[in-house]
Amino acid sequence: MAFDVKIQLNKKFSVAADIDTVYNLLADVPTSTSHFPDLDNLIEEAANTYRWEMKKIGLGPIQLQTIYACEYMSDPATKSIVWEPRDTANNSAKVSGKWILTATSSGCDLNLLTDAVITVPLPSLAGIGLKPIVKVEFETLTNTYIKNLAKTFSNIAATA
Repeated sequence: MAFDVKIQLNKKFSVAADIDTVYNLLADVPTSTSHFPDLDNLIEEAANTYRWEMKKIGLGPIQLQTIYACEYMSDPATKSIVWEPRDTANNSAKVSGKWILTATSSGCDLNLLTDAVITVPLPSLAGIGLKPIVKVEFETLTNTYIKNLAKTFSNIAATA
């Protein structure tokens, strides 16, 4: 038996890079995801559809790996980037989300909205103690992703 962990994140931050620079990096999925910690593999399954394979975590004989696929839709005219879950073999999560980008006088405001459902293949009774840990881990990885992106955008803005 397995249990699901539902996660919703709404992360806002600002960078000194202009909106076109920010959009171009985020719309390039392999470049954007290269900033995500603990990503083991990113596999292009179809046009604009990528399978994320996170590093395995766990202790001893219990090793868990989150795998999911998303289709990415980007529109340069509106600077929108959206992703929706796609079913593939071995999915252990469904993730959707979007970037909301707003030009500012000093750069760009970014808002990352993400909804995830992670299926943990352990008895549902284990969910009582593990759900909060899974949520914290997901948020920690996302916060590190944002820090990595912010650093890259800061470096780009400094050389522009």
